[in-house]
Amino acid sequence: MADIVVVGSLNMDLIVRVPHIPKVGETILAKEIHNNGGGKGANQAIAAARLGSSVAMVGKVGQDKNGHALLNALMKENIDITGVEFSEDMTGTAFIQVSDEGDNNIVVYSGANRHVDIAQIERNRHIIENSKICVLQMEIPFEVVKYVANICYSKGVKVVFNPAPATAQIDDDLLKKSYILIPNETELFLLAGEDGLNLDRIDEVIEKVYRRGVNNLIVTLGDKGSLYYNGEKKLVFESKKVKAADTTAAGDSFIGALVTGLVEGKTLEDSIEFATYVAALTVTKLGAQNSLPTREEVESFIINN
Repeated sequence: MADIVVVGSLNMDLIVRVPHIPKVGETILAKEIHNNGGGKGANQAIAAARLGSSVAMVGKVGQDKNGHALLNALMKENIDITGVEFSEDMTGTAFIQVSDEGDNNIVVYSGANRHVDIAQIERNRHIIENSKICVLQMEIPFEVVKYVANICYSKGVKVVFNPAPATAQIDDDLLKKSYILIPNETELFLLAGEDGLNLDRIDEVIEKVYRRGVNNLIVTLGDKGSLYYNGEKKLVFESKKVKAADTTAAGDSFIGALVTGLVEGKTLEDSIEFATYVAALTVTKLGAQNSLPTREEVESFIINN
């Protein structure tokens, strides 16, 4: 059985390279267009596998060209796809605009991802129960996320929960059953019930979210790095300075690297530092899965930085 199981989304990304992110009502000409495997679940699975972890994936794809391409991509990385099933709906699709500055915006059609259900989880329960870490996000139905978290909690499997996209559905029980909660700054403020984003108040908001029952909180802050808080200490991990080509999948690579570090026996703090290097290397390339680095690339990057 795999050390890490990712229960989550698989998408085909349609990436459009643009001079800048268009404003409402603005029409601009794209420079390039690409198809690339994506979906937060699949990205996180491939990120961990490419770094040397033993990984299994549980999710759904359509019986279409994109679905088969995504499965082939997982198999190429030696990821166990026993838990990936077919849906009558089309494969999930993400429409991503990437600017010359490396900024992006993303619109997702969930497709097959929304048909992941409890029956599928039960068919693949043994994969989850026999893992060491289970990674969850919010691109599959919330009731499934909660169901998987309950299985993990009862069996001593550590849940790493990435609340993306964050919604008001996320309750305290799920946060308490997660070993690590990893939101970005926007998701953090949503989890705190705050309107808008004011980083001057981030310490206050971190404490507010932590009091909901969080065990370990890691907030990713893009080019500002990340913050770790466990109720007793707060640590800042500065980002590694690189020229960003595309920030897509930076957060997913961070999570894949974090759980890789943990299953290898690294401390949580050392795993965050390792993940910081991996995320930095990821943003230097265009695309989601195409940009996820190998272990050799990461080790070379660490030596030279």
